[in-house]
Amino acid sequence: MGMPLRITFNDRDYSFQVTTTQPITKDTIEIPIVVNGESLTLIKGVKGWSSKNVSEELDANLIQAIGRAIELRLRL
Repeated sequence: MGMPLRITFNDRDYSFQVTTTQPITKDTIEIPIVVNGESLTLIKGVKGWSSKNVSEELDANLIQAIGRAIELRLRL
């Protein structure tokens, strides 16, 4: 597991962690993460990032923001 990362979205702080053991490259389309203790898989599509696992607690825009934060952090 990687180090915990944080994002502020709609004036709320969220912590997440990338849980993949394989390197993340520009060709990576699925990234497993843990957000506030909940396991999700991010999937990169044509319109950005979405979640493979549907979560009532997490907004789709938050998932998109987390995907962008990972892209920026890892320079994808």
